[in-house]
Amino acid sequence: RNIFKVKKSKAEKSKKMGKEEKFFRETFMYDKEISVITTATAQCSVPSTRRVDLPVTAGEQLDVIDVTEGNTVICRNSEGRYGYVLVEHLNFR
Repeated sequence: RNIFKVKKSKAEKSKKMGKEEKFFRETFMYDKEISVITTATAQCSVPSTRRVDLPVTAGEQLDVIDVTEGNTVICRNSEGRYGYVLVEHLNFR
C-alpha cells in the first residue's frame, strides 16, 4: 500500500513542478531550454517582495538557471519554484 502512496506523491510533485515551469515561462517570457548552469547556497533568508522574486532561506540549495543583466540571476529551488535572486545573497562554492 505504501508503494502506491509514494507513486501518487511523485506524480503530484511532478505535476506541481510542471505548473511552476509553465508559470515561469509565461511570466519571464523564457523560451530557452531550462538547464542548470551551477548551484548556489543562499547566505541569508530573503522574503519575496514581488511574485517574480524567489523567497530563499539561509542554507537553501538553489539551481542557477540563467544570468540576467544587472546583479540578479534566475534560480530554481527544491520545490520547483523559479524567480530572481540577488547575486549578493548567494554563495557559489
